[in-house]
Amino acid sequence: MKKTLKYVAILAVFGVVLVGCKSFTKGYSTSPYGATSAPAPQLFTGSEGAFDEFMEGFPSQLASLWSQGATGTDRQFQGYYTYQTSAQDVANDWLTAYTNVMHNLRLTQAEAAANGQKNLEGAAKILEGIQMGMVTALWGDVPYSEALKPSVTTTPKYDAQLTVYAAVQATLDTGIALLNANKAKLQADIFSSAGSADIWIAAAYTAKARYAMHVARHSTYATADLNNVINWAKLGIVATDGSQDMMFLHTGGVYNGDMNLWYSFGVYDRSGYVGASKSFLIPMLEAYGMGSQMNFYFDTTGGGQDLNYNDGAGFGPTTEFPVFRASEANLLIAEAYARENDLPNARTYLNYAIAYNNTAFGDSTAAYAAADPAVATQSALLQTIFNVEYMSLFPQVEAFNFLRRINYDIKYTSGTTTTTLTPTNGTQFPQRFFYPTNEVTANPHTPVQGASDLFTKTTVNSVADPMLP
Repeated sequence: MKKTLKYVAILAVFGVVLVGCKSFTKGYSTSPYGATSAPAPQLFTGSEGAFDEFMEGFPSQLASLWSQGATGTDRQFQGYYTYQTSAQDVANDWLTAYTNVMHNLRLTQAEAAANGQKNLEGAAKILEGIQMGMVTALWGDVPYSEALKPSVTTTPKYDAQLTVYAAVQATLDTGIALLNANKAKLQADIFSSAGSADIWIAAAYTAKARYAMHVARHSTYATADLNNVINWAKLGIVATDGSQDMMFLHTGGVYNGDMNLWYSFGVYDRSGYVGASKSFLIPMLEAYGMGSQMNFYFDTTGGGQDLNYNDGAGFGPTTEFPVFRASEANLLIAEAYARENDLPNARTYLNYAIAYNNTAFGDSTAAYAAADPAVATQSALLQTIFNVEYMSLFPQVEAFNFLRRINYDIKYTSGTTTTTLTPTNGTQFPQRFFYPTNEVTANPHTPVQGASDLFTKTTVNSVADPMLP
């Protein structure tokens, strides 16, 4: 149900066809099909293509359904929309994350190190950190310290989520140091960063800020954690003109090639499975005066509500898909300042995010003044930041991570009516992805899970937030 970019074809040559974490070792050294080494640039672009498949493919679709930006309208996607999911649904995505992304990134790092390509080794470390931060955010406890180490174990242990986040920060730091030691343009880079070491470093700092904020709830947003978010995000992708943004490129829009994966899915592969008939975002964007952003992502012509698959629109065949937009880092800074009760700085960075959105989507939303009731108090300002971040993260996987961290506390007012985000089924929101069936079968260290675990918070979100309902 997902189409892989043409660059992922490289994996057929340089990757190893594996199943589950156990497959990181079984037959690794004797496989007649998978090379254990290859030129680092080709390995890296293969890793980037697989990373795109993960971030833009099914995980982003499921995240968009559960964040209610999109709507499941047919077959199993109707069930996904109302939280009817199983361990098998994400098996391909677990495989993609570990085998196609992480395995090839480790090969990239080894080859680059052997050839003195510190810049490429650094970028591969940064991409590893971004990927594993997302994996632990979605699943909780996951293999990392022993994963991809066939000489150590065939059944890697599951590291605690907080341990994985700490390791992710260390991996990102290593990547930054390597790139700072060699800022030569990367020989290979299929993202919009086009080999720029400075943009990769900015992406690493944005990831550090993102994952520091994920963990900050567990410390009830201790000042030290919030200051880390602020300091790292300020070194990240923050330019309001979009010049630093890191995006997946789909220049040709070729089916089974470099086509936008949402367009491929929604137009060619499973037309009608995902729509926007019950999107919470459409009326919310209208209420905030973000009509151009709404029209970019949604087609509301004739009174209907659907995703906008037109060329040049949010899900067009050649439309870029975000890895990091500048709105995210600015909003992380704004939230951190708001939680520290530094309202002037919080408003400043909120307005930077709004300025970015205006540039990116063509709106003319006014900046907030200090006297505006929506930002005049700490609680009101924090709610406004939440709302703008929710609207800004669509349709990324990070929207789901963000919503869980803030207890899905999204609400907007239109006229005299306030509308609150509520579950599409029952009284609970989803809290994590299931561990896939093949991982449960292959690795005895996989945590025991039941159907109710879909609604069990991961460690970082299990501590109450005193500023949230």
